[in-house]
Amino acid sequence: SFIFNKNDIWKFGTLSVSPFDWLEASYFYYRPSDLIWNNTPGHFLDKGFNVKFRYIPKNNNIPHLAIGLDDFAGTGYFTREYIVATQELRDIKVSMGMGWGKFAGDNNFDNPLSFLSDSLNSRPLLSDNRANGGTPSYDKWFRGNAALFGGVEYFFPTISGLSMKLEYDPYNYFDFSAKNTSDVLYNLRKKDSDINIGFSYPFNKFLTIDASYIKGNTFNLSFTVGA
Repeated sequence: SFIFNKNDIWKFGTLSVSPFDWLEASYFYYRPSDLIWNNTPGHFLDKGFNVKFRYIPKNNNIPHLAIGLDDFAGTGYFTREYIVATQELRDIKVSMGMGWGKFAGDNNFDNPLSFLSDSLNSRPLLSDNRANGGTPSYDKWFRGNAALFGGVEYFFPTISGLSMKLEYDPYNYFDFSAKNTSDVLYNLRKKDSDINIGFSYPFNKFLTIDASYIKGNTFNLSFTVGA
């Protein structure tokens, strides 16, 4: 599938493949509206890779589980790792997860994995592999403080495929997708709410449109094309 996402902050394109039920991999390009490249706002361009591993139990009463790594190599403007559980209940889908990296915004807490090793308590600002383009930044994975995230999706029974989504947004947009650089615009990045709301509608089996209102002040539009 191909996903194109646009709002006032960025343009975002993602090519995603799922060769197995348990694996999803994607490659993205990101162009922010405010970051400066060659003295021109909006000319900065970044790319990255995401991967997600899924466990889908045969028993429908057991939640689906996923472990993912986003932007796991290179510049790391979106670098984050997560563990999430999703349960379907009739017309409702509920997700709850824990994330590291860019997930760790204002409401973060000490890393619960630190019992495995004290080294997991701290997350380096820069990976030792940053000089090697495309090399996985494994020295940052699941390290540092963590945060909770989650959401609820309700499927309207009278309109096939239409759903409404509510989600808790943990991100600090001055850091998420920007790494706290000096050229970010305050009016674009400020967040007025931690709750995002959106609607999703599949026009057919090849095209899905998502419209949402994120961080309390920004309209967000996404198109997904694929089988």
